[in-house]
Parts: sequence; structure tokens; C-alpha cells
Amino acid sequence: MTELFHYSSINKLALILDSKKIRFNRLDLVNDPNEGISKDFGAMAMYMFVSCWTKNSEENFALWNMYTDKMRGIRIELPTPVFNSYKIGDYSDFIITKNDSLNDQKRIFILPAENKPVLVEYTDDEDRLFPKIRTDIGLKTSALGLRKRTIWKIEDEVRYKMEIYPFDPNVSIENFPVAYEKFIDKRIPPSIEFYDVDLNIESLKEMKIVIGPKCVLGDRQIVEALISKYNPTAEIFESKLSGKIK
Repeated sequence: MTELFHYSSINKLALILDSKKIRFNRLDLVNDPNEGISKDFGAMAMYMFVSCWTKNSEENFALWNMYTDKMRGIRIELPTPVFNSYKIGDYSDFIITKNDSLNDQKRIFILPAENKPVLVEYTDDEDRLFPKIRTDIGLKTSALGLRKRTIWKIEDEVRYKMEIYPFDPNVSIENFPVAYEKFIDKRIPPSIEFYDVDLNIESLKEMKIVIGPKCVLGDRQIVEALISKYNPTAEIFESKLSGKIK
């Protein structure tokens, strides 16, 4: 995948351009209530955070309907890598820094997340939708947040995923697993519902924006003003569906 696509509102575009960040939302607060559930340990979606995209370069009528306000939104196109890459230990392709992985103020611990989107698998196989995650050495949470039922196949989704857990800063670093395991056992969610990740500036410069098929002149003028102020190298295109939908 060399380009990824994201349908959204003009308001969210403004937030993205102003902050130069993309928001990861908690999996239990997005559209599929069956995600992030294991067969042998129950729900873990409150610890999974995702940024959802599609790899399909063709405009999708369903996605315009689902993720924009009456098709008066935008579709963002960005080349990969979408995010910055940082080195943690022996690995060099994570989307956050080592310093960001532990936040005492918000009492959250972020597991290293790769700067690589994963294809969502669509299946109705219950064993794949709700995998077992218990192992001899702990929980294999990486198996979660990767599959959806086939009714969602229209999304043709790829996503970035990160795991964020609450922890107790009063527990010594030597006993760090204890600092968050007790919260997991009681299914206590982290203190946040979203996490914003810095975009790769070089990718941002190559942004392409398709104006929604039912946008009016004022909508386009707002997008043009945002681009002029925050990202002047971005390109704007009309939807191929404009004038073809009542």
C-alpha cells in the first residue's frame, strides 16, 4: 500500500491540518460493537486504539454516506508512511517515541505500535472473530482488533492499531506488570478515549483532498481556505460522483 484514503468531515479536516495529527479512537467507541472481544478473556476493546483508512482508491458511495455529513465532507489521500517512525530498543518503526510510551499525568502506558497499516480481515468464522488470547506467558492481545464480520466488507479497511493501558504510578518500575495487570483484570479502561499521533510532514505535504459529492460552493471555499493556511502544497479535486447523486 503506497496511498491510504480516509473519509471525514470538513471540521475534522480543520483539526487534522491545524494539529498535524491523526486521532486514534478507542475500539469500544467505534462502529462495530463485536470488535476486540476474545473467546477466553472477554472484552479488551477498551485498550485498543485505531486509526481507520481504506486502501480503495475508487470513491465509495457507502463510505461517503457513513463517514461524512450527508456527503458534504472530504476524502483525504496520503502516501505512506503516514506517521513518523521512531526507534525503541532494537526496533526503528514505531509511531510514538519511548518518552511518549509512559504518561504519568494521564496514568497511561502505550505499547509500541508499528508504523505499518494492517488489512482488516472480513469473516463470519466465530473462532477468528473471537480468538483465544490466553497463553502460558500472558495475553496475546495482538490477535485482537484485526477482524470484522463480512457485513463490514464494503469498508475495505486498513488500520493502524495501538494498545493503551492504565497503570498505577505508585508501583515501582521493578513490578511494572503489576501496575497495569490489576486494571485489566477488573476491565478498568484507560483515562482517555482517543490519542492523537503526529503525521509525517512529508506525507502531509502530498495530501490530496476530494470534495464530497454533495458539497456546495461554501464548503469548497472553507476547504480552500484551510489548505491555503495550513498545507498549501495539498491538492483539491472534485468528486467523480458530483452531479450523479440526488
